[in-house]
Amino acid sequence: MKSTSLLVSTKFAPPRISGQAVLREVLMARLHDARRHRLVLITASAGFGKTTLMTQWRLELLKAGEVVSWLSLNAEDDAPETFCAGLITALQKMGLALEDDLLLLDPGDNDWLQAICAALINSLDRNGAEQYLMIDDFHHINSPTILALVQALVDNAPANFHLVLASRLASPLLLGRLRAIGELCEIESSELTFAFCESYHFLKSHLDAAIDLNAAHVIHELTNGWPIGLQLLSISMKVKPGKQPRQQLLSSANLGAYLSEDVIGDLPDALFEFMQKLSILRRFNTELAAHVCEIDNAAKLIATLEARNLFLFADDLQERYQWYRWHPMFAEFLGQRLAESQIDVSRLHLRAAEWFNHKKLYPEAIRHALVSEDFNSVVQIIQSAVPTASSLSHLGLFMRWIDQVPADLLERHPQLVLMSAWFAAITGHLERARQLVSTLSPDQMSPLQMRYIALLHAVIAVFHEDVETVLALVRTVGDGPLRHPFFDCFRVGITVGALAFLGRSSEARSEFNAPGARFVQTHDSEMALLNRAGIVNVAWLEGNMLEAERSCASILATAEAGYGRRSLSASTMATIMGSVLYEIDRIDDARETLANRLNVLHFSLPEYMYCATLTHARLECLQDSAQAALDYLVTQEAHFRNMGRDHGIALMLAEQVRVTLMTGDWRHAHSLQTTLDDLARTPQSSESRQLIIQSTAALSRARLSLARQQAEQALADLEPAHAIGQQLNRGALLVKADILKAFALDELGRDDEASCSLGTAIASGYRLGLMRTFLDEGEALHELLLKLEKQTNKEVEQYRQKLLSHLTKAMTTTNAKSSENNTAHTQTLTLTKREQEILALVEQSMSNKRIALALNISVQTVKWNLKNIFIKLSVSSRYEAIIAARKIMS
Repeated sequence: MKSTSLLVSTKFAPPRISGQAVLREVLMARLHDARRHRLVLITASAGFGKTTLMTQWRLELLKAGEVVSWLSLNAEDDAPETFCAGLITALQKMGLALEDDLLLLDPGDNDWLQAICAALINSLDRNGAEQYLMIDDFHHINSPTILALVQALVDNAPANFHLVLASRLASPLLLGRLRAIGELCEIESSELTFAFCESYHFLKSHLDAAIDLNAAHVIHELTNGWPIGLQLLSISMKVKPGKQPRQQLLSSANLGAYLSEDVIGDLPDALFEFMQKLSILRRFNTELAAHVCEIDNAAKLIATLEARNLFLFADDLQERYQWYRWHPMFAEFLGQRLAESQIDVSRLHLRAAEWFNHKKLYPEAIRHALVSEDFNSVVQIIQSAVPTASSLSHLGLFMRWIDQVPADLLERHPQLVLMSAWFAAITGHLERARQLVSTLSPDQMSPLQMRYIALLHAVIAVFHEDVETVLALVRTVGDGPLRHPFFDCFRVGITVGALAFLGRSSEARSEFNAPGARFVQTHDSEMALLNRAGIVNVAWLEGNMLEAERSCASILATAEAGYGRRSLSASTMATIMGSVLYEIDRIDDARETLANRLNVLHFSLPEYMYCATLTHARLECLQDSAQAALDYLVTQEAHFRNMGRDHGIALMLAEQVRVTLMTGDWRHAHSLQTTLDDLARTPQSSESRQLIIQSTAALSRARLSLARQQAEQALADLEPAHAIGQQLNRGALLVKADILKAFALDELGRDDEASCSLGTAIASGYRLGLMRTFLDEGEALHELLLKLEKQTNKEVEQYRQKLLSHLTKAMTTTNAKSSENNTAHTQTLTLTKREQEILALVEQSMSNKRIALALNISVQTVKWNLKNIFIKLSVSSRYEAIIAARKIMS
C-alpha cells in the first residue's frame, strides 16, 4: 500500500472559509440536532455549498471541544490501497493509535476487509471521546471493496464515532436500517439552495452592499438560490455592471466553463444529448421525455440523472405524472448547447406539442407548436382548447397565440375567427373584435353562430354603456339554448346588468334566478364569477350596501381562491367591494381591498373603472388630502377623455366640484361645473346614459348653489336629480338629494320641511346601510342631525345617534389636528395591528419595499398605512412617528 507519508497534507484540511461566506443557520441547527447520529449524508450537485457547510459545522464542533478530522477525496482515491492510506491518516490525526503496518495488508486477501475493519473499530472504541470524520467528494468512490469498508464502519463503529459524507451522487450505501432507527441525517440539494434572505446576504457581500431588494429577488429567482450560480453571476455583473441579470446569465462564459468542466465533463454522450433535448421543456415526465426524444429508455435515463444529482428537481404534485424540471441556470446552459448542436430543434418542439395536445395540456401544446412554426397545428390546438377555457387570463393568452397565426390561415377557420373576436371584446379590444367579425360572411355562419355574433355585438354595446342596444340585441339572440356555458354566462350577465342599470331591479333578479341562469349561479369558472357580479351590481346600483356586501364577499373570496388576487374576476369584484366597504365606513378594509388592483381594470367594464376611481379618490381625500384627491381626479378625467367616456368624465368633474367646495374655492368649482353642465347638454347615444350624466350634473350644481348661498336655486337643481333617481331606482342618489334638499330648506328657514327631508334620508340610509353618504357631508349635517327630533322608529333613531357619534368623533379629530397642543389626544389614538407591524419595521430603518416584502403586502398598502400612522400620530415624517409611538408606549 501507499505510505501515509506520501499523501498530500491538504487532503486532511478543509478549504479556508471566506469571511463573506453565508452562515447556513437553518442547516447548522439541523446538523447540531444530528450531531450524535452515526451518519450524516450531504448530497447535491456541484456548486451547492456542500463543502462550505461541512467546513462551517467543523468549526462549530471544534469550538465545542469535539474531535474532528477531515479527508478530501479525488478520482485517484478509488483504489483500496490509496483510500485506506488516506483514511488511516485522517483517523491518526484524530488521535487514534493506528499503526502504519495496517497498510501492509493486501486488499486481495479474503480476510482483508475483516482485519482492517477490526483494527479501525477497536481503535475507535478505545478512544471514548466523540469523534467526527468528515469525508468530502465521496462521489469519487465506486470500488465495491471501499464501499464495503465504509458500510462496515457505519454499521459497526462505536456510538462515539460519527461519519459525515459529502457527495454529488446518491449514496450506494445500504441506509434502510439507519433511517429506521433514526441514526441517519440526510441533507439534499433542495435544502442546500439559498433561501431569499441568504441570497440577499450573499449579494450584499459579493456584489453591492446597497443592492435593491427587487434586483435581489430577480437574481435569486434566476439562480433558484444556487450558491455557485449567485457567485458566477455576481462576478459577471461586477465586470459588466450595465447588463440585466438574465443577459449576464446568457452571456456568462464563467457559467458555461464551470458547468462544462465540473458537471458534464464525464457524462456519456447519449445521456448529455438526452439532457439537451429535454431543455426545450419547462417540465417533463418519463412518458413525455420518451415521446420527444423518440427513445424507449427515458425512465432509466431520468433515474440516472436523479442518481447523479444533475440539477433535476422533482415536483411534489399529486398528479398522474411525476413531473421534473431543470434548475433555471442549468436549463439555460443546456439550451445554449442545444442551439449549437446539429439536433433538429423544431422537430422536438413539434413532438412536444403533439404530446401536450393529446393530454389536453393546451397552453404548453401551443407554446411548442408556435416555436415549431407549424401553424396548422397551432390552429388545431386552439380550436381544441377553446371549450376548456375557464380563466380569463387564458383569454389574453389565446389572443397572443392567435395574433401569431398568419391572417390568411386564420380566415380559413371561421369558428376560430369568431372566438377570437369574442376574446378581443371580453378583454376590451373592441376595434379588434369588430375587425375580426367584419371578415366573417353570413354564408359561412350557421344560425347558432349568427346568434353568437348578435350576442357579441351586445357585449360591445355594454362597453359603450348603451344598455338599450344591449337589451335589443339580447332579444334577437332569443331564450333558446346557446349550447355552451360560455355564451349562456354572457347572455345572463349582460341582461341582468342592463336591467339593473335601467332601474328594473325586479326583472334583473328574476332573470338571474331563472333556470337558464343555473350555470352562472353555481359554477366557479372565472367567466361565471364575472357574470355573477351582475346580481351584486343590482344591489349596488339600488344603493343597498347590506345586500351588496353579503353577495360580493362570497364571490370575491371564490375568485381570489380560484384565480388569484389580481385576476380580472377578483379585481372586478374588488371594485364593488371597495366601494361598499368605503360606504359602510370600513375605510382600512376598503383601501386594502383596492390595493394593487387598479391597473388590472384597464379593460374592465366602464362602470367598474368608474367605481374604483371614485372610491380611490375619496380614500385619498379622507386619508391624505383634498389636493391629493384632486390631482388624481384630474388625471383620471384626462384618461376618460382619451377613451371618449362621457359618463366617466362627468363623474370625475362632479367629484372635483365636491372636493373643491370642501377647500372653499367656489370660483374654481363654478368653472368645473360649467364644463360639467356643457357635457350634460351633449346628446348621448343612450338615453339612460344621458339621464345619469344629467343627474350627476344636477346634484353637483345643487352643491355649488348651496355653497353660494343660493338655496332656492339648489332646490330647483335637485328636482331633476331626484326624478332621475326615482326613474332609475338609484337609492344612494335619492338619499344624497334628500340631504342636500334638507340643507337648502334649513337655509331658507323652512325647518319642518328640512326635518322631513332629512328624516326621509335617514330612514332610507338605515334601510340601505349607508354611512359615508352622510358622514362626507361633515359639520353641516352634524348641525342638522342635532336639530332633528328623536325618530319614532327605535332602529332608525339608533342609526341617527350612530351618525352623530361618528360625525362628532371626526370633528373632534379635525379640531385636534388643527390645535397646537394635541399631544394628549394623539396618545389616545390606537394603531391597528398592521400599523404597529409597519411602525416596528420602520424603526429598523427598513424601506417601504423591504417592509412590503417582509409583511407580504404591496408597497402601496405600506404607503397607505404610513399615511394613516402619520394622521393618527399628527406627525409628518417617519422619525417623528417613531418618537411619538415611543412616547405613547412609555
